[in-house]
Amino acid sequence: MTLELDEQTVMEPAFGWTLLSADAIRQAEARLREDAQGVRDEIGFMYLHQAYADRFFPGTSVQHTRLRYALFVPWIYQRIAAFDLRKRRESSIEKLVLDEEVRLTGRLLNSGESEGVIGRRVYPQRRASSQPATMVYWSALTAWGLLRRLQDGSFPSRAVVHRMLSSDWRQLRVHDDDGTPIEEAHSVFANLPPPPAEWFNPSAPITFKLREAERGFLRRQLLTTRKPSGEASLLARLAEQPGLIETATAPWSKGVSGIADAEDRAALERARRAAALAAIGRGLYAALVEEMRDGRDRVSTTMRHRTNLREVIARYRDKALELDVASLYQDVPGLPPLFLAVLTKTQRWLQDERSPQELLEVYASAERKRKGNRTRLGFKGLERQKRAEWDNEKHPLATPLHYRWPIVRRMLLDLEDYAG
Repeated sequence: MTLELDEQTVMEPAFGWTLLSADAIRQAEARLREDAQGVRDEIGFMYLHQAYADRFFPGTSVQHTRLRYALFVPWIYQRIAAFDLRKRRESSIEKLVLDEEVRLTGRLLNSGESEGVIGRRVYPQRRASSQPATMVYWSALTAWGLLRRLQDGSFPSRAVVHRMLSSDWRQLRVHDDDGTPIEEAHSVFANLPPPPAEWFNPSAPITFKLREAERGFLRRQLLTTRKPSGEASLLARLAEQPGLIETATAPWSKGVSGIADAEDRAALERARRAAALAAIGRGLYAALVEEMRDGRDRVSTTMRHRTNLREVIARYRDKALELDVASLYQDVPGLPPLFLAVLTKTQRWLQDERSPQELLEVYASAERKRKGNRTRLGFKGLERQKRAEWDNEKHPLATPLHYRWPIVRRMLLDLEDYAG
C-alpha cells in the first residue's frame, strides 16, 4: 500500500522527524529574513511601523528591494501569457512563474547586479526565493495602479491571474477605465512601457537601470498614490522631486519633511518620537530576556543587550519623552490597550530610569498576548525553555523604527539614476 502526502500533511514518524509543508518552510524562511532585516516584533511596535509606513509610502513592503521589479513582474506574466494554452496547462502557472523568476535572478547576477537581487542566496540551487518578487510586489502593483480592476470592481489577486492564465479566462474579464471589457491576458496590467529588446534574449544581461520611458511611467504611477485623507502621499511628493532624498537618512530629514504638507510634517514628528520610544522598548525587551536567562535561569549569558540598553536610552531618551502617546490615535486608530500600556509605562519609567524589572509584568503580558506559548518572558517551564533556546548574540540590537525608509530611498534613487 502506498501513502501519498499532500503539501499540508505533517508526519511524525517514530524517530521524531517532521516533514514540513512547502508553505511552512516558506513561512519559516520569511521569518528568518525579517529577523535579519530588523523587523522582529515581540511586543507590538510593528503596529506603529506598519501604520506610518503605509500612510507615508503606500504599496511598499519591507521585502521590496529595487524599483524595476514593479515592471519585471508584469513582464514575466506577459511572457507567460504569450505561451500557447497547451503549454500553460501542461505545467502549473506557479511553476512557470517561479522558473521565470529564477532565470531573472541569474540574468541580474550575471550582469553584475548584487544589491537587491531577490533570490540571490538560493540561486545556486536554481530555485526561487520563498517570497518571490511576483508575490511581494503584488500589493505595489495594486497601490501604484499597475493592475486593472475586474468586472466586480476588485483588483485581481495573484492566484486569480494564475487561474486566468491556465484557462481561456472568458468568465474573468477585466475592464478598462471606461468599462470596456478587455480579454487579452496581459491587459490585467496597465499600459506598461514595453520591455527592452534584451528582455526577450534569455542570455542577455538585465539590470535594475530604468530606461527613460520606464522612469517616466513609474513616476506617473507613484504620483497617483494617496494617504488616507485623499491628499497626495509623501511618496508621491518624493517621486516628483526624488533628488531631495539622496542624503536623507530618515523620513524626517530636512529634505523630506520640507516637501511634506503640514499634516504629514506633524505626523512625521510623531513618527520620529514613536520610533525613538520603540528603540528603547525593543532594547528593554532584549535586556529583560537576557537578565532572566542569566540571573533566574542560571544560563551563562553575555551583557550584549543590557549594555546596549544604556546606549539606546542615552541616544533616544529625550525624543522618546517628547511623544504624546495619546496623539498616536490620530495616525494609528485602534491601537491595542495593552500595547498602549507598554508605551505609557515605558515613558514613565524613562523619567527616572529605575530597574528594568519594574516593566517585566507589562512586557510579559504584551508578549504573551502576541505570541501565546512562544513567549520568553515569564516563569513557566516552556518560557524558560524558550529563553534557553534564545541566542542573545544573534538577536538584533535595538534600533528605532525605520518605516521602510531605506527601501523607499533605494527605490526613489532608482527613479532618479537614469542618465542616458
